Amino acid sequence: MKQEEFDALIEKLEEKTGAKIDEKLSESLKGLEGLENLNIEGLKNLLDTAADKEKVNELTEQVKNLGLEITAMKEEGTPSQKEGQLIEFMKRENVKDSVKSRKQGFDTLEIKVAALMTTANVIPNVPDGFNQLFGNFIDTEIHSAPKPDNYILPLVEVIQGADAAGTENIWYVDRVNEEGDAEFINEGDLKPLADAEYQESKTEVKEVALRWKMSNRLIMHAPSVVSDFRRHATELVEQKIDDGVSSGDGVGPNLAGIQTLASPFVVPTNLANYYTDANIWDVIMSVATYVRLNNFKGELTCVLNTVWMAQMKGIKNSEGDYIAPPFVTPDGRQVGEVRIVFTNKIDADKILLGELKRFKVVISENVMYYEGWENDDFSKNLQSRKLEAFMGTYLPISDTGSIIFDDISTILTAIEAVEVAP
Repeated sequence: MKQEEFDALIEKLEEKTGAKIDEKLSESLKGLEGLENLNIEGLKNLLDTAADKEKVNELTEQVKNLGLEITAMKEEGTPSQKEGQLIEFMKRENVKDSVKSRKQGFDTLEIKVAALMTTANVIPNVPDGFNQLFGNFIDTEIHSAPKPDNYILPLVEVIQGADAAGTENIWYVDRVNEEGDAEFINEGDLKPLADAEYQESKTEVKEVALRWKMSNRLIMHAPSVVSDFRRHATELVEQKIDDGVSSGDGVGPNLAGIQTLASPFVVPTNLANYYTDANIWDVIMSVATYVRLNNFKGELTCVLNTVWMAQMKGIKNSEGDYIAPPFVTPDGRQVGEVRIVFTNKIDADKILLGELKRFKVVISENVMYYEGWENDDFSKNLQSRKLEAFMGTYLPISDTGSIIFDDISTILTAIEAVEVAP
């Protein structure tokens, strides 16, 4: 504030109040830091329009007191923060912004201090909801609980393609009831006679299917949901096919699975009660031997529950040392000539072992996808979608004994040596 402006303000106060502003107050106001930047228009206007001399006198007293307080603060060395707040108050563009109440003048004044701002000042639309003012990371992946691996189709023989397309019934023939045999004979002797019968069998193709509905709005506005559910539906159908080929009971519309058509274990005579402290290694070897004794010569595969992956590696001797037979690979996936497959889709007390390629799966129509309308879908802006597949399974009668499915505990009982009481 220029000196002439300051002197004019003092004169105006004295004229209105009829009182002399003392030199001490004048000097105090002059010494106020930042005085040159003060805006006094509001104060001047108030003085120009004040009609009540008593109120003007009150204002003059307040100005005097203010000057005395400023002088005391400077003499006592009060922290500059307090002085700065006071200056900030006096720098306001409009004095009336700092007035708490007014009746023909100033009644009381207050200094307003801004509140601390935190993230709580940014209010979402709903509690814990989204707010675009914050930085946000959006995970675009749709998460879901994992499903067990499909395991059986790569292990069996799958027949599909032009020869199987459109198949409704599966027919196959076994040579059975064979009689007679070749013999060494003398010259001129009657040749031995042999004969057999041919048995024709039939199995029906079964259907597996799934359908779902979606609104056109969902389809257009959430394409990621559409593709995710299509993937989910496909997984459900594939899981059901795997379950059917593995363990279907063959009743009604169900497939007859490999576990249902497999044979039970029959202990070979020389292995009955043979093994001392029999364990899972002995079970595998005894079942594999039984298959070989039935004259099946193909690759042997054993399927066990996943828990055996740990149990087989946890076998120890009486001193706590781990035992790994020399005919077992370090990863436990090859026992002798038998390949081991672990899966969650077989009970922990079951074993499936044999020449699994002798089990046949004929796929008439692979998994197919359709979409369209049904009933009042069109009126309701809905779409119906579906997946379906057609297939049949069989194990020829002549291949009986090539695949074994039984309880591990039953086999252990049959092969474990019986202790003789002393």
